[in-house]
Amino acid sequence: MASPILKRPALGQVATLGSLYDARSDVFLPLSLLDEPLPPDALVNTQHEPVDIKVINGDTYTEKFDAFEIDGELGVSILAGLAEVEGSGQYLFDKRDTNHAVQSSFLYDVTTVGEELNLTARGIKERVTLNALDSSAATHVVTGVRWGARYVFTAKQQLDPSEDRSQVSSKLEAQMSLLETAGLSRVEDTTHTHPGNSTEITVFGDNLANALSLIDFADAQNFIKNIAGDIARTGDGKGQPLVYTLMPLSLLAVLRIMDIKADLTYRQLGPDCTQRCVQLFDDIRDAIQRLGDYFDRLQTHQACVPPEHIDAIAQLLTRIKTLEDILGTHFASMVKDVRGGKANEQQLWTRLTELIGDDSSENILSNMAYEDKMDFQDLLRNEGAHLVGHTGPSVSALLHGIQHDDTFVFYFNDHVRHNSDVWEENLAAFLDILGDQDHHKLAIAVDQDAVDHDAHGAFLERPYISHLRRGRVITEDIVEKRKVLAANCVMRVADDAIDRSVNSKPLDRRAVKIPCPHHGCDQKLQCSWICASCQSTVEYGVMDDLLYCDCGASPYHKWEFQCNDPKHGSDWEMYNCFELLRKLKALEPFEDLNVLILGETGVGKSTWINAFINYLSYESIDDALAAKDLKCVIPCSFQTQTAVDGKFVETEIKIGSSQSEKDGSGGQSATQSTEVYAVNIGKTRVRLIDTPGIGDTRGVDQDNSNMNDILTVLRTYNNLHGVLILLKPNAARLTVMFRFCIKQLLTHLHRNAANNIVFGFTNTRGSNYRPGDTFKPLNALLSEYEEVNMGLFENNVYCFDSESFRYLAAKKKGIDLGHLEENRRSWEYSVGECERLVKHCQGITPHQVRSTINLNETRNTIHRLTEPMTFIAEKIRLSIDVNDDAIRELRDFELTRQQLQQRLFVQKETLRSEKVDNPQTVCTHDNCVEIRTDFEGRTDTEATTIYKTVCHDRCWLTSVDRNKKGHPELQGCAAMDLAGMCNGCGHSWMDHMHIYYKYVPTTYQHRDEATDRDLIKNADNIQLREEAIRMKKEAIEEFKLEHRQVQEAAIQFGFFLKRHAITPYNDATIEYIDMLIDQERQKMKVGGSNQRHKKLEKEKAEYLQRVDVLEKAMKEGDESKLLDDTGVAQLVESLYGLPHFGNDLRNIVNIQERAADSTHRERSCNVAGGAHFRRQRVRKQSQTAQRHNSDLGEGPSAPMNTIPSYEPIPGSFPREPTGGTVRAKVHARSVAPREPPSRRGLWGAITRLVSGL
Repeated sequence: MASPILKRPALGQVATLGSLYDARSDVFLPLSLLDEPLPPDALVNTQHEPVDIKVINGDTYTEKFDAFEIDGELGVSILAGLAEVEGSGQYLFDKRDTNHAVQSSFLYDVTTVGEELNLTARGIKERVTLNALDSSAATHVVTGVRWGARYVFTAKQQLDPSEDRSQVSSKLEAQMSLLETAGLSRVEDTTHTHPGNSTEITVFGDNLANALSLIDFADAQNFIKNIAGDIARTGDGKGQPLVYTLMPLSLLAVLRIMDIKADLTYRQLGPDCTQRCVQLFDDIRDAIQRLGDYFDRLQTHQACVPPEHIDAIAQLLTRIKTLEDILGTHFASMVKDVRGGKANEQQLWTRLTELIGDDSSENILSNMAYEDKMDFQDLLRNEGAHLVGHTGPSVSALLHGIQHDDTFVFYFNDHVRHNSDVWEENLAAFLDILGDQDHHKLAIAVDQDAVDHDAHGAFLERPYISHLRRGRVITEDIVEKRKVLAANCVMRVADDAIDRSVNSKPLDRRAVKIPCPHHGCDQKLQCSWICASCQSTVEYGVMDDLLYCDCGASPYHKWEFQCNDPKHGSDWEMYNCFELLRKLKALEPFEDLNVLILGETGVGKSTWINAFINYLSYESIDDALAAKDLKCVIPCSFQTQTAVDGKFVETEIKIGSSQSEKDGSGGQSATQSTEVYAVNIGKTRVRLIDTPGIGDTRGVDQDNSNMNDILTVLRTYNNLHGVLILLKPNAARLTVMFRFCIKQLLTHLHRNAANNIVFGFTNTRGSNYRPGDTFKPLNALLSEYEEVNMGLFENNVYCFDSESFRYLAAKKKGIDLGHLEENRRSWEYSVGECERLVKHCQGITPHQVRSTINLNETRNTIHRLTEPMTFIAEKIRLSIDVNDDAIRELRDFELTRQQLQQRLFVQKETLRSEKVDNPQTVCTHDNCVEIRTDFEGRTDTEATTIYKTVCHDRCWLTSVDRNKKGHPELQGCAAMDLAGMCNGCGHSWMDHMHIYYKYVPTTYQHRDEATDRDLIKNADNIQLREEAIRMKKEAIEEFKLEHRQVQEAAIQFGFFLKRHAITPYNDATIEYIDMLIDQERQKMKVGGSNQRHKKLEKEKAEYLQRVDVLEKAMKEGDESKLLDDTGVAQLVESLYGLPHFGNDLRNIVNIQERAADSTHRERSCNVAGGAHFRRQRVRKQSQTAQRHNSDLGEGPSAPMNTIPSYEPIPGSFPREPTGGTVRAKVHARSVAPREPPSRRGLWGAITRLVSGL
């Protein structure tokens, strides 16, 4: 049983033997139980005890109480503010302001004498004050005092971020331990490892009258030496009270010293309760310290932390700093109630919990959500990276402000840091780049949580590192690139050997498939090779002996080779140039099969192509599920729903990444420009020509722009074997959009292409793999074209189902959509339809692409000539008017000979068109343009638009459509500020556009010099007047003749369209535009802008005008003068030959064409597929007795990895993404993927593979 006698540290409180003490509030009362003087034998002195020394390394209440031998009861009283603390006891409340410091304390106790009261001594009873307890709240009496001195020396040292806490703490503890040897040796201060981080030494004691300011440990040692002298001079040489012995008053009755009449009810708190209370105060103090440190750290890491979080932490810190005071105020009364029996421990704890509320230490610390993020920022900064986040410069600002040839941009967010399976390898790659000190580069880490989206405006699904060269992306994802290079046979060529100005590739190209020149490699193995820089297939140009890739063209003999056989090693090998040329010339050509894929926006063209690639890559859906990667050459997305806790939750599945493509979410077309994906099936190269969707969400103008883009790509091919029009199987009626899209497609095709048109229906599982509800309205629509015998037949209808591909995509994202068997059947059926499609296109006569090109060029010529002919016709009229005025002046006024001489000319108003060498950003706002018909500024008729404000000369943006107002990419123009307003003119980016040419109004004065000299010399005034009139009349007749010729040409062009197009124009366009106008009206009713409404109205008027011209031309056309392709070209040339205005017309059209050529150029992404495409179906035929298909040839089997599309290097093929390589494993051997050389890490691998870049 525990002794009822208490040992209570003095803590600076002074009391004498016999003093009364209230244990309920832990205070000494100003009363004594005994009168002076005491009997001689009532006081017992004990011997002097040695020095007691302790080193205290902790800083919590619990650790300090243990060192001071303070029990739980007294500890609770101290925390509640009941027990007064002075002198050395002040150490208990000393605390660090931050956890970013180390602390060690040295407790030095010296006992001089111990005094004990002998209550059994003779005469003690007579000294008892009988009425001392009548009105007091005493529970104990002081029966013993231990005298001496207590000092606590505390050393604190701030930590430098670069210092190791454990090492600094160990040094500090060692220094404190040396104080024990005071007087024996001199202590040297070794803690000053950093000049700015000095050690702060504080001393707490009961007698500090002679204490000077302590600077270092030597001062502390000197102070200890003098303690004995200080004690001798105080308290009769005894020193100060150190510990009191407290006897319960109830024992006085037991000792029969006196009867106790006062209420001595006293109930101690249980040890569990006191421990919990002390721990609570420790936890709160620790939480306040840690939150304070966290807030200080937030101030230096604002780039990676949302500002609202910093504000919230500031408010929380202000609130909880008062929590200790609030607790202390209420805690004291609650403790006294429990000790007095008015409450129990559970009530005490419940009340404490209520006072704390939501500010428990756990809740406080849970707000420190960005510690890991700040650690990551420190890691990147310490390695030399620049961070783009909530504050600080943007990527563009860094690129413009810090000039480096090479820049690496690391895109990440919290989600991918903790959930992406490629996070570790991307982080390691970025740190590898940062750690390479041999190459100057700019490294940027972009926190997508701060900027909301990645470089393409999309939510980040996986981390990646982009490599930029002089501000342009050359590799979008270098980790994926490394994987592709490791799995493929790679060729490289010096940068200065590449001709990047080549705008097109020759049609007769053959993929380089030759053995590796390394002596240790298998010389019988035909390897397929890709470029180390752009990862595209390297192809040999038969006609010019050049090798082509997405980088450009280069001489064949300058390339180096490195295959993926582990025996090859990291060396690059070269062929003997004669041997290499011999092997290149021996390459077998591919049979071409070009398929144009058209369809309405959102029908699933991109998904179908992705599915087609996967059909080639995997023999079954089970193989695709087992594979690590999903093959994706075009980014796309779709929504799906999953049940979570009984509720459906929508999830967006996104696959692929590209700078030129959207993912189809938000209503935009996934394909933004025409892309060509070449797939090798045996010895046939199937080119899938993916196109932007018809019915683009950006309007009719964008549809026309998209069609021009398609034709630009098609002109690089001679034949078109198939035109696949994809449709949905559930269109039960002819909607406006449906009619517009179908007719828009047919408008641009030559009649000869009708036999090559096939119809593919997507997602036909729900219609039992049939055209479904779409069949009837589509058949009715096609029946309108009787002259070309269009319809739906077995051989031109194909029913696909991309749901199995969606199932596969979702599964790769960790979402199981279920119904595996149905998706397995969908996969097999779709593969069969793809096979049947390929066979059909191989078996029909290919369409000569030139016919469709000529048809559309003729239509474009009419449209292109419409504006110039209007201007020219207006200028002809003005020229006639000017000359008529001059004739009247000559007839009606008497002119001097000199005035008549000056009028011997013919005046002609016309236009001169000048090309802009580089795109200029100009403002189209009314305040920044001038509409002119001549130099006097007449505006009665629209003639010339003069862009007065050039906001950015020689703009570096290359992805902005020409003459397209408000292109989104213009927000990145250097003329725009962060708010999208122009720094030059002050107008919005939506009022700006890129121009490549402009009209310049010009006045020509023509006169015959010989006639002029003769008349001036010999003629009189009348002759001069008559000659001037004759010349002007003659010019007027010539102007009128040229005007008639221009009008007649327009009629013949229109008649040509009528005879050669499936339909000369889309008669559903007006209905479609009206639908869009109606939608804009609805938006305007709820406060929407009217800008788009005005634009659509203008488009409608312009289209009606063009249709009117065509209708008149088709009616007035002469059947006997029907033009063919050659006739169209001849007629255009005849217009250019017009004496007065032909050159002007040629210059206007040519400059527009040259501007178009600089914007629209072909690029293609080559993807190599496997040969199991046929083999799989042969196996399935035997199982399901499905229809037989002809042999498509043999080729490589299971493909390797594919990577996303990349932006090309400047000067490369603008429409060929630098990636998408899928290469097959060769049957002859199985080669494990080889990791890149590690001599210099990732940078070394890049520099070795991309030589000269």
